[in-house]
Amino acid sequence: MRLIFYSPHPTHDLVSEVGYSTHQRETINALKDLGVSVFPVVMGGVQMSEVQYTEGKAIDHKGLKYFIKKFVPRYVWVSIKDFFLIQHDKRAARLLNQAIIDKQADIVYERSEYLQDSSVKIIKSHKIKYFIEVNAPFVEEMIAMEGKSIWTILAHFKEKNKYKNADKIFVVSSALKEFIVERYKINPSKIIISPNRINPDLFLQNEEVKSPINLIDFKDSTVIGFVGSILPHHYVDVLIEAFNKVIKFDKKASLLIIGEGALLNQLKDKVNDYGLNAQVFFIGKVPHNQVHKYINQMDVCVMPGSNWYGSPIKIFEYAVLGKAIVAPNNSPLRDVMVNGEDGLLVETNTDILAAALIKLIDSPQLRKSLGQNFKNKVLSDYTWKSAAQLILRASKNEL
Repeated sequence: MRLIFYSPHPTHDLVSEVGYSTHQRETINALKDLGVSVFPVVMGGVQMSEVQYTEGKAIDHKGLKYFIKKFVPRYVWVSIKDFFLIQHDKRAARLLNQAIIDKQADIVYERSEYLQDSSVKIIKSHKIKYFIEVNAPFVEEMIAMEGKSIWTILAHFKEKNKYKNADKIFVVSSALKEFIVERYKINPSKIIISPNRINPDLFLQNEEVKSPINLIDFKDSTVIGFVGSILPHHYVDVLIEAFNKVIKFDKKASLLIIGEGALLNQLKDKVNDYGLNAQVFFIGKVPHNQVHKYINQMDVCVMPGSNWYGSPIKIFEYAVLGKAIVAPNNSPLRDVMVNGEDGLLVETNTDILAAALIKLIDSPQLRKSLGQNFKNKVLSDYTWKSAAQLILRASKNEL
């Protein structure tokens, strides 16, 4: 099989240490391992020299772009951005068309993106199979992040155009499947639920890094931990509030927080206000190939909250290391975990989260059994190889 992996987003590259890059790389590599000839057409770049944007890049608050954005109404600014995305989509589709011809592809697997659907006409003209991968409700997500634009109605039309014409649609959660069926009136039989995955060997590698890693000696402490971006939808503030209750039950408990983000300073202030500076440790950003060293120090790994549609890779990283997990009781987590068997699924609420943490602190045996159960499941069912196998089966009309 000759497959083109098509990613039209202008900045989502194949090489950075961020989630979308990892997802694309691992999908491509897993398909290749199964004998598929894969040809990437990734608009964000397939090597570092082509990458225009990387996570953490400084914002220029003095440039012309920032000046215009400051004084132009948000609706107008977002509309201008969307206009350039539409123009980009047309250029990307021309490159896709040439790649289909040059590589004599029999299938295009597209990582679907907001306002990008020019691929549909191209693929249909070549009469080859068209699969798309959907990781979010793109229009709603964009409205929530930046607001509506003059192109919002068109964006919905483009979404429906892709879904109607795709042979198979791969979504990361059952919640996202239900949303697409209801919002765009798509036949549910062609939608395949394929959560995010992990490459255990890659995650556990131990490469040298330039900056030293200073690990903490927790001695006899029970360590509760979080790894991820410090952003509102992760509810790390709720974790700190819950830990403030946990510490009254177990004065030796510690909280380890790995990551950076917009709310980091606010959280440090909250810890200071609670008087927990000796029990809560903010490590900051850690190179991805070193994260497992910190997770290994944790007795309980927590994801206090997440959005309603996404499949969090972090829980699979916790799982590979056999850690007991407390995660939000929402549809994407229930897709992969059974409450009480693979971890504890709880509401994002201070008291409820604190009770779950205390339960696990009080029962080392429960921690061990939950961690081992989910580890076995992830190694069996949630590797990138298993995701590639789904794509391969769909290409043979077995799904």
